[in-house]
Amino acid sequence: MYQLKNSRRGKLSLNTLFIVLFCAILALGSPGTVFSGEISGATAVPDHITLTWASDPSTTQSIAWRTDINMAGGQVQYAEAGETGSWPRETEIHTTGGAGLVTPLGDMNIHAVMLTGLKPGTRYLYRVGGEEGWSAVHTFTTAPRNIERFKFLVFGDSQSTSYALWRATLHGAYGANANAAFFTNVGDLVDQGQDYNQWNGWFNAAEGVIDNIPAMPITGNHEYYTAERGRTAWPVFFTTQFKLPQNGPAELKGQVYSFDYGNVHFVMLDSQAGEGAVFVPDMLEKQKAWLEDDLQNTRQPWKIVFMHRSPYNNRLNRDNGHIRAAFVPILERYNVQLVFTGHDHVYARTYPLRGDAPAVKGSGTVYVISGRSGTKTYPDNVARNWDEFFYDPTDEPNYLTVEVQGDSLTVNSVKLSGGLIESWSLCNKPAGE
Repeated sequence: MYQLKNSRRGKLSLNTLFIVLFCAILALGSPGTVFSGEISGATAVPDHITLTWASDPSTTQSIAWRTDINMAGGQVQYAEAGETGSWPRETEIHTTGGAGLVTPLGDMNIHAVMLTGLKPGTRYLYRVGGEEGWSAVHTFTTAPRNIERFKFLVFGDSQSTSYALWRATLHGAYGANANAAFFTNVGDLVDQGQDYNQWNGWFNAAEGVIDNIPAMPITGNHEYYTAERGRTAWPVFFTTQFKLPQNGPAELKGQVYSFDYGNVHFVMLDSQAGEGAVFVPDMLEKQKAWLEDDLQNTRQPWKIVFMHRSPYNNRLNRDNGHIRAAFVPILERYNVQLVFTGHDHVYARTYPLRGDAPAVKGSGTVYVISGRSGTKTYPDNVARNWDEFFYDPTDEPNYLTVEVQGDSLTVNSVKLSGGLIESWSLCNKPAGE
């Protein structure tokens, strides 16, 4: 059984506020740096370097990057970081090919490597490239074998007209939470998922974070959109660039997946039944069967699910009843404690719910719409009767920190400028305790 602890409002420390504001000033004062790659395609110099996991976070690390189409192969050079952090003389080299990606900016290659046999709880130095040139040296840290406590970051929709604000939010969050193990974005990373200009803006803005901690995102409806209004396409730009676990339904690999970190089982779903219907007409049914099997087979005490569209929405003209009908009964059957969503660009937290109503004390699922990390806001968000807390971040973006320690989980919702919107906790204990 678990309980929701009392929420509170407050302020973050002055030091944290300074860090966040400093990052924001740098980003917002130089928007041109975010879009520097949007007028050109890939080159021989590696960029868009991105960490993810496709397997065990304690012994593997997936790394992807792009080059122009002429760079058929690439290498990852890596080694354990020494005490000084300088580039070591003795390194391991992993060679890989490239997967071609056709975009309006020209063809490019996406290179990907999964390093295996790594030491748990170890910091590594790495760089990618080859004879034509190497990237800067970056770092990653494998998960400890026994994780007693960890933190991750959650970002609401980052879709934007300018990705300077996404850069400020991401870098501000990372600067204030450098111990975060990874981050996730709840979908709608970009405004038009089939316009590579948008991805250039997103990746350029994320440089300095996604090459140091893994990104484990999900698709939103905008990942399906083309530059032609009303047209959709399969989100190949997303699935080609993010090397995510391939354990989802056959037709939805790389979009629907699950993984474990510490004592948490994470489940990532694709709620875009409308946009994906022409490609996979029964995508919700396929996910229902997969979700049932996935949750049935996990033994992790915490179960956290991510999907873009919330079963319990806040926009006046939206009712995601089909999402609610598809997933909520399964989430309740397997006692999922927490669900993070997006789409409405609002921060809202429900009561623990069961059967569409507040649950008896110590049970139910909490649904959190994560807010927004980009420029887009809506004028028609309202609090609903299932909401225990509601905040509309029209003034500035926000992000969430989630910290898990044993049977306790704490979520902070934080403004870009450092103000604390809300802090709340869940306690997950066996019945009778």
